[in-house]
Order: sequence, then C-alpha cells, then structure tokens
Amino acid sequence: MRSPVRSDRVPAIVGFVPVLLANLVPLVGVVGFGWEPSTVVVIYTLEVLWSFPLAGAKALFAQRPPRTDRESMYDLSEAILTGKRGSLQPVGWLPPIYLRNVPFAFAVAGGAGWFGVFIGVVLGPEIPLVQVASRPEVVVSVAALVIGQLVEIGRDYIRDGRYETVSPFTVVETPARQAFFLVFLLFAVPAVGEAVGLAVGAFVVGKLLIEWSAFRATHGSEGRFTAWLSGPDTPAETPDPPQVPDTAPTAVVSTDDRAVWATAVGHTLTAVVPVYLKPFAIVWLVSIGVLQWSGRSGSAATVTLGVGGLFVAALAAKTVAYYSSYGPLEYRRYGDHLVAYDTWLDEPQWSTPVDVLRNVEILGDRLADRLFDSRTVSLTTGWGDGETQRDIGPVDDPDTLLAAFDLPIRSTEFPAVDRRLAAGAAVAAGAVVTLAGLAVVGPWASARTVLYLLFFSPVILVVPIGLWRRAASER
Repeated sequence: MRSPVRSDRVPAIVGFVPVLLANLVPLVGVVGFGWEPSTVVVIYTLEVLWSFPLAGAKALFAQRPPRTDRESMYDLSEAILTGKRGSLQPVGWLPPIYLRNVPFAFAVAGGAGWFGVFIGVVLGPEIPLVQVASRPEVVVSVAALVIGQLVEIGRDYIRDGRYETVSPFTVVETPARQAFFLVFLLFAVPAVGEAVGLAVGAFVVGKLLIEWSAFRATHGSEGRFTAWLSGPDTPAETPDPPQVPDTAPTAVVSTDDRAVWATAVGHTLTAVVPVYLKPFAIVWLVSIGVLQWSGRSGSAATVTLGVGGLFVAALAAKTVAYYSSYGPLEYRRYGDHLVAYDTWLDEPQWSTPVDVLRNVEILGDRLADRLFDSRTVSLTTGWGDGETQRDIGPVDDPDTLLAAFDLPIRSTEFPAVDRRLAAGAAVAAGAVVTLAGLAVVGPWASARTVLYLLFFSPVILVVPIGLWRRAASER
C-alpha cells in the first residue's frame, strides 16, 4: 500500500496553485472587466453546487472507517451500510470503492439538492439565475474552477494517496461547512447593488481565503477556523475481521431476492417515510410561503416538483441501501461458525459460534415473507458488549436454514393472522392516504391543514403499522 508522502515533500502553496489560479479568474473579471455582483454570485453558486457531487465521489474512495458517534453536518449514525465490510474496484486506474461510504455520497447529493432549492427560492427574486449562468464569462469561470478542483483531486487525493488516510466524514464535512460559510457571503453581494469595486473584490478575496483555509484543514494544519472547516477528522479504528475457519463451508443458504426487495420497500414505507415526511413537507411549505411573499406564486409548481423529486430520490436511495445490505448475503456454516458472507464484495460481514445463538424466532410481521412464502429469523449473537440482535434472511428454504445451523425452532409456519386486526390495519392505511390527499389537493387544502397533518403524522402512521404487527404476531 502506498503512503501519501509525496505531497508532504511539496510546499503547501505549490499544491494550492491550481485552486488559486482558478479563483483568480473571477477576481480578474471584477477588477479588470467590471463584472456585476450577480455574475460573481452565480459563478460561486455553481461552484458550490458542483462541490457536493464531487465530494460524494471522493468519499467513495476514503479508505479509513467512518465515525458515526460525533456531531457533524450530516447525521449518519443510523445509516444501514456504514458497517459494511469490503470494497469493489470497477477500473484499475482508480482506488477501490467502499460500500460503507455510499451513505455519505447519498448525503452530499441530498445536500446539493437542498442547496439548489434554497438558492432558487432565496436568490431567485434578486438574480435571473438562468440568464446570468448562460453568459460566456460565467461559463469560462466555472470551467476554470471545476478544472482547478479536478487537478487538485487527481494529483493530491488520488495520485499521492491521501484517500488512504481519510474517512468519508472528513471528505464530505469540509465542503459542507465551506458551503455553509459561503452562503453568507453570497447573500451579501446582491446587497451592495451597483457598488461593485472593493465590495465584490473583497468577496472574491474572502472566498479565496476560505479555499486556502479548507486546503490547509485537509492537509493537517492547525487553527480554529481550519479545524472547524475540516470537521471530525479522526477516523474510527479499523475493526477486527470476522473469524472464519480455514475450511470449506458445509452449508450455504442464500437470501430470496424478491423477498429482500419487497422487505426493502416495506422498510422504507414504515420506517423511513414517517421520519422524512415532516422535514420535507416543512421545507416545501416554507418555500411556497417565501414565493408567495415575493410575488412569484407561479414558481410554486417548480418548487413542488423539486422538493417532491428530492423526497422520492431519498426514499429510492434508502430502499437500494437496504437491499444492498441484505440482498447479496449468503449464510454459510464453517465448522461450528455461522458466517454472513457478502457475495458482491466477496467478504465476510460477521461471524458467530453456532452454540451461542439464542432468542431465535421466526418474524411473523414481515408482509413480504407472507407474500413470497419466505422466512426471516431473528436471533441474538454474542455476549456482554458484543451482544447483537440480528435478522437472518429472508430465505426461501427455512427448513435447510434451521437444520444447517441447529436453530431451536419447532416449526417454520407463520402464526395465523388476526383478520379483524388486519382489516383494521388496511382501513387505517387507506384513511392515512385519503387524509394526505385531501390535505394537499382536497377542498379543505391549506397550509394549516398540512401543518396539522404533519404534527399528528407520527401518531397517525403508527396506527396501521401497529395494528398489522399485532395482527401478524403470535398471540
């Protein structure tokens, strides 16, 4: 494995040259050609938007494990893939991609979407964004900024191997905090009106200082501002690999692909939608209110489409992440060990001695299992601090699973469903959908109705979910 020593031999200012030259293009335009404030704002707005997907792409290659126990701009403590082991290398000239870093890439992609909505709603009344973005000077400046960033990444991050020493948190936190700081500068520029001169020049210089501080932060320099920009720079300790006996497996049980996809969709609808619905709807309501206050009610459809698109994309990402966590798994027996093996990554995910498995039961409330006649087994592994509750499956051959790992379950048959409670769950689910539709497009549709629905949504959504779980559970 290479060590990122080459960049240590080069003075910091030399490594910063591509970014410096790229940022001098807008400065020359301000000083030499008298660019308007709106031009500078759009240039740096587009650069910030570009920095989000770029950070997401960089985060995929970060080799150190992430820490999920620290406060940050992104809360990924419950992300399902952050504990995934193994990597893929699609092409030989790039470093391997770690699946555990995918939630960080999704997070910054969502950050780009929120930033775009925010800029469109707040700056749209002041600046004709589309018209200004089509100007030749804007295209050239943004191209220079993008090329400068790509050169710095290719040389410093990939070639010199800095990806080997950073975690995905460090990669995504720096541009997020940098963008957070730049937002205040972006809003200050239109306020100067026609007084371009020193005011806009000072803004460009301030932007350059932020770039320099961010560069120093990612290269280990100390300082309060640089430390804040770099975010949580201490990666987690690399966990010990699972214990896998050096023998051939005596039994292999695969997951049922259709049931995993259906379970992923069900998990998204019951666990993700209740959490995501409120913040997305609040942003939508606030954006619509700002547009109406500014007299641009005609843009409400665009904002609705943008926020709705982000919501659907977030749900799709969560569904794919869930499937990626369970879909490629095989449950193998090596001697006296049960090993969960990821066939995509060709890597064991966890292992446990068979004789410590306890609290074993068939989960009866998985609708996907009942639809596809598969089974999911819940069990406890480990002791003390290592005690973990795990779900195995869904599998389409539960009898083989029980026999292969000596699981103490008498029968794989589901408990009978209480039809009265199941009917109540269906009626409650239909009522929730109807209420949501009426709140948005019905005759009583109003911002107050939507707010009431959001306030009571946790209670409303728990009714059909709770009724179904009670109906399908063993009594």
